[in-house]
Amino acid sequence: MKAKKKFGQNFLVDRYFISQIIKEINPKIGDNILEIGPGKGAITDPILKKINHISVVEIDPDMIKILKNKISPINISILAEDILNMNNEFFEKFNKIIGNLPYYIATEIILKLTKIYSSSSELYFMVQKEVAERITAKPSNKSFGRLSVILQYYFDTELLFELPPVAFSPQPKITSAFIRLIRKTRVSSKVIDKDSFEQIIKIAFSQKRKTIKNNFKNILFDKDFLNLEISPTTRAETLTIEQFIRLENYVTQNNINFNC
Repeated sequence: MKAKKKFGQNFLVDRYFISQIIKEINPKIGDNILEIGPGKGAITDPILKKINHISVVEIDPDMIKILKNKISPINISILAEDILNMNNEFFEKFNKIIGNLPYYIATEIILKLTKIYSSSSELYFMVQKEVAERITAKPSNKSFGRLSVILQYYFDTELLFELPPVAFSPQPKITSAFIRLIRKTRVSSKVIDKDSFEQIIKIAFSQKRKTIKNNFKNILFDKDFLNLEISPTTRAETLTIEQFIRLENYVTQNNINFNC
């Protein structure tokens, strides 16, 4: 069965990397696992050697046929859905969500799951290396940006290992990476308004080469930066997650209006 470009399919075939992925996911009896885009079941099969049942979301009818032929319906629940159109409540029951995500919608899928605030699922995903670096980048790194701040506010992020193109069939033109996202349990340093937080991050990174003062022109002034204890001449990529939280708290508490 050939991979379909419209679904962004690149099937993992390397047994070494499959075993490494299973090791990191560490499936145990009692886990309620959801796999996004199982394809032919390269990860699904070995997981079912560790647990009795798995749920999967697969959009490709041909892949669904393969899974049904390989795996007993007792051991698998298959949902023929577009993951981006699924109701958020569906995801809340799983303690681990995994997948080899199609590169063209990987960020959308991760952000969708991020905003299910009642979920405590551990996330294990294969993504494009460049995306993995953006998700896990630290301040002052060239990859640090909007995605870094949003995801690192909600999760402890980790790039576990890289996978070369030869680990897949067909071979993609880029290197992949396997990441883990563990949702944080916060006791302090919380944003007040999540929507404002995202808008502030968007403004801060709107022109990465310009200063914070320039990007927040007519919104924040010298006295505001003084109160925030943030240098107006710094760039967004040098700010910590804590500073972004402080920035949102300040804007919200002082009813500062801004347009994105």
